[in-house]
Amino acid sequence: MLPSDVIPGHPDFEALSEIRDGIFKLASGGETVRRAFPQAIRDAIDFVLDPIRTGRTELHELDNVEKTFVGLKIEHYVRDFLGAPKGVRDLVIDGQDVDIKNTLDNSWMIPPETYAHEDPCLVITSKEDESTCWMGVMLARQEYLNAPNRDGKRGVKSGAVRNILWLVEGADYPPSVWRDFDMAQFNELRKLQPGTLRAATFFRNNIDTVVPREVVQALLHDQLDPLKRLRKNQGARGVLEPKGIALLSGSFGRKVLNALGRAEIANDAFLAITPRTDDERRALIELGAIESNV
Repeated sequence: MLPSDVIPGHPDFEALSEIRDGIFKLASGGETVRRAFPQAIRDAIDFVLDPIRTGRTELHELDNVEKTFVGLKIEHYVRDFLGAPKGVRDLVIDGQDVDIKNTLDNSWMIPPETYAHEDPCLVITSKEDESTCWMGVMLARQEYLNAPNRDGKRGVKSGAVRNILWLVEGADYPPSVWRDFDMAQFNELRKLQPGTLRAATFFRNNIDTVVPREVVQALLHDQLDPLKRLRKNQGARGVLEPKGIALLSGSFGRKVLNALGRAEIANDAFLAITPRTDDERRALIELGAIESNV
């Protein structure tokens, strides 16, 4: 993404600075915006993908209509976060209507009602493969836009990106929790019955991989109590411990991880481990994490 040329002396600087300052005021500061906005991108993408119900985890799995829903969710998150009302356009900042435009391919499409009067836009884009995002404000000036398409909308010229005043520039947002998993294998495994066998098979295939709660929920999407399938009695732990595999949660496995000198994990995450040494094996047996006959 091109850096901004909007500095004192630029014809749009004063107008865009007022909108930026209005946004920061509503959010109680620029740092709050830069902290909260990246998480909103992750949440919006995951909301539309809905991996727990659908097993879809990548943007290319969405159709074009669904991709527009990502932008709509981001718009809602931004407006709700700022507490800004919706006016003639998507939100009102200090009494001024501002349009929100999101793109997943670096090409914002500006409608006639916005560029007719060169109104301000809050432009948003993200790169899922790099987990980076941008949010800025620009004026929909005629000279910044390409020729209209059949719907009358006009894309922003690539060079005109320099006329955006960035509020969030190339910020990292949380990467997809699914990147560490073989999703073809995962989606096949979602069909396996019963749920306990499915969970045990998954963790046996993903030793030493931290598994967030939502991955377990997606794996066991058809179970009324997914986490019950991980317990010792009639659950995956009961299947794995006799095989020398300890299935730990962040909340209840901290003592075991500390005893082995391994990194702790989030309270709502899970981790399957096997002993790396004889000392670790003895420690896991003493802590009741695996059985002694393995």
